[in-house]
Amino acid sequence: MLWLTAALVLPTTLEAQVVPKGQPPAPTVRPEGGVRPPASQIRISSRAYVGEAAPGFELTSATGARVKLSRFRGDRVLLAFADRREAFTPYAAVAESLRAQGVLLVGVCHGSPRSLRLIAERDSLRFQLLSDPTGQVSAVYGAFDFATSKTLPGYVLVSRQGIVRMVVLGQTLPPADLLQFTRYALTGM
Repeated sequence: MLWLTAALVLPTTLEAQVVPKGQPPAPTVRPEGGVRPPASQIRISSRAYVGEAAPGFELTSATGARVKLSRFRGDRVLLAFADRREAFTPYAAVAESLRAQGVLLVGVCHGSPRSLRLIAERDSLRFQLLSDPTGQVSAVYGAFDFATSKTLPGYVLVSRQGIVRMVVLGQTLPPADLLQFTRYALTGM
């Protein structure tokens, strides 16, 4: 009887030991209270890579309309990420030059649609401004810092087919440099 009991217990004991001796088991990380956080607190993070499809999104524009990235299919789009709406004002000078190269400038900001509309009207910004209040779209593109809850500066150029052609994250470029970077990404010159 002792032999039969040992034979039944031994295989289950061996299966349960998945971590070799000498290595501590990996700690199980659980949110406080052992409960999953609400969906609004789940942090999604990624990064856009050159040559891959641009992650799709839907955001509210400064005019209050819902705008999907797929709406721009057939156009080249330069997504400009910023934490503060005032960061877009210097780009008013190059928006027309970008358009002449066949590139639509689209600003993505942490601000509300109303605040974006006010700055667009005040500074005569003639390019699309989109509100990303949660930072989730910025995070998918690699332009959001969860530690500070701020959108990081960055630029992503998307081709007519929806493929990422240029990524510059973590720095603000002067308008002339942005124009030059975009021209280089398009023509190689």
